Amino acid sequence: MRFTFWGTRGSIPVPGPGTLRYGGNSTCCELDLDGQRVIIDAGSGIRPLGQALGPQPGELILLLTHLHWDHVMGFPFFAPAYSHQAVIRVGGWPRGLPGLEQMFHSVHVQGYFPIDFGYFPIDFKDLHADILRDPSLDPPRFAIGRHQITTIPLNHPQGAIGYRLEGPGGALVFITDNELDPLAPAPPELVEFCRGADILIHDAQFLPSEMALRRGWGHSDWASALRLAQAAGVGRLLFTHHDPGRDDQALERVVEQARAQAGGLPVEAAAEGQVLEL
Repeated sequence: MRFTFWGTRGSIPVPGPGTLRYGGNSTCCELDLDGQRVIIDAGSGIRPLGQALGPQPGELILLLTHLHWDHVMGFPFFAPAYSHQAVIRVGGWPRGLPGLEQMFHSVHVQGYFPIDFGYFPIDFKDLHADILRDPSLDPPRFAIGRHQITTIPLNHPQGAIGYRLEGPGGALVFITDNELDPLAPAPPELVEFCRGADILIHDAQFLPSEMALRRGWGHSDWASALRLAQAAGVGRLLFTHHDPGRDDQALERVVEQARAQAGGLPVEAAAEGQVLEL
């Protein structure tokens, strides 16, 4: 299992000199599962991924965690969607494909000045790739080759799902857009979902001091994510969905504080371009 981060930012892309180390693109990850290319989420990071895939991308699997804008905004700029040589099988979030189609939908309103209301100048039907919903990739459990994928509902407005991927090399858990209660232990079902994973990647958008004003926003503080990792006995923790207002230096301070409380558990902040291998 080979896992690459193409976008680690939450809420909105923030390119610029302050985000060069950890990246400014919103959520997108790529997995190589025994040669099958799997993409998780289509934030702005999917654009450079599409460029890297080249003119003949072949068959791709796109697993969505949910349909909030920062997790799908890059799809209209994903080069394989315009390729006759591409097949994109969409799974995960149950209404993932209709959500992507809606981004291209336009409505014509007749009046004195006829108006087309839409979000993108190209219709979904004009994309050249074969883009289809694949029922074999539906939650709560499915397989991709030798890898078993399990999903879990997350605590996020309008919902989201997390993924646990297990294969011959080990287990990796990817949980973005999930609010943990900073005043209570992590939910037992979530602890068991993460239990013994070699790598846990978890939403840590906020500081503990920020949570009082951000309850209900659907994101966790780093200290709560660390407690979850410790309770589940994971091998390594990476924070993701970085706050758009936190630059590289601020993220480094977060990691320093977390490591001081981690009791030897390896902790880091996910960085765009970083590769994890199991």
